[in-house]
Amino acid sequence: MSENTYEDYPLSIFCLTTVTTLLSYLLGALIFSLIGGALLGIAYAVISLLSLLLSMRFRCAYCYYYGKRCSMGLGILSRFLFKKRDSADFGNPQNVTPVAIVSFSILFLPLIAAVIFLLLDFSLALLLLSLAYFVIAFILGFSFRKNLICRYCRQGEIGCPAYEGMKGKRAS
Repeated sequence: MSENTYEDYPLSIFCLTTVTTLLSYLLGALIFSLIGGALLGIAYAVISLLSLLLSMRFRCAYCYYYGKRCSMGLGILSRFLFKKRDSADFGNPQNVTPVAIVSFSILFLPLIAAVIFLLLDFSLALLLLSLAYFVIAFILGFSFRKNLICRYCRQGEIGCPAYEGMKGKRAS
């Protein structure tokens, strides 16, 4: 393994990525609240948090960082919720696909809903929330993933579909 990877991610990266993720969930919930009321916003927030549980079950339980501080600390948290699984199955499509579908749905739903509702009934508040969401969830989120998370990830070196994508290549 490379010396350029983290055994445990620094607290600064943990804080930055956790705040960014939770802020994107909050902004997504606010977008849905503006569109359909508080209950819709709460539903989005709950689904977002449930997607983290799904990630812990199907990704973190197989990861090198299980029981350790990964970029978001889910490796530590997953140790209390799920048993350790065989690391060789980390890239198994049966584990990757459900998490990818839910994660990307959670990521794109606020923007898709916002664009539709902006076209139907323009609202400056919705536009501003959508722009803030885009900057935080997409620009910062993917920049952090590429430059702070995947670049120093030991699991990426062992085998991870996201790592391969961030490096500009796909696993064969």
